Amino acid sequence: MIKFLIWFKRKFPSIWIIAESVNGLIFSFLHSKKLTKNLVENMEKQNDGQLVYRFIKFDDLKYLEAFFKEQDQEQFKFFKPHSFDVKTLKRLLKNPSFIMMGVFDGDKIAGYFFLRCFINSKVFVGRVVDGRYQGKGIAKTMAKIMHISAWSSKLRIFSTVSSENFASIFSHKAISEVVVREKLDNGYLLLEYLKVNSLENNNGL
Repeated sequence: MIKFLIWFKRKFPSIWIIAESVNGLIFSFLHSKKLTKNLVENMEKQNDGQLVYRFIKFDDLKYLEAFFKEQDQEQFKFFKPHSFDVKTLKRLLKNPSFIMMGVFDGDKIAGYFFLRCFINSKVFVGRVVDGRYQGKGIAKTMAKIMHISAWSSKLRIFSTVSSENFASIFSHKAISEVVVREKLDNGYLLLEYLKVNSLENNNGL
């Protein structure tokens, strides 16, 4: 099924956008209220006065576009979940099934993370940290926020990872129990996350 969806998205991008919109409306009705509540609670636990974890707003999109442009492009060799221009970011932000979050240091974005949600109770996660903020436990905290919030909302969590991206695979395994559900094209793996430790304060993460 995942192989088909990836193929369909690439083959029929215009139809995919319509399907995303319909999925967003239905997902909003079924799951948004509970998932949003859980995400807010778990993000607020991590705010430490300097770094703030919160939802991306429309006013943030110019900063988010700048964030993508400023990164070492090697970061995006395996991370390209969507286009990074403001037009695409606005379209995604309007869709209730694509939940965009950021880690803010003032107006500067230190990290970006998202949940791409589907009406079959499956969500896909993604995250990237500004190179200047790496090594501070931000990626781990973002993952735990998403994982615990989704599980508390009765949703299953997945991601697609290149088998060549060893750093990402080890990072995922450090956070949760991971199972390979399917081998995809071009050496990618479909991973499902099954277990994570309880969300703690940012200290030590």
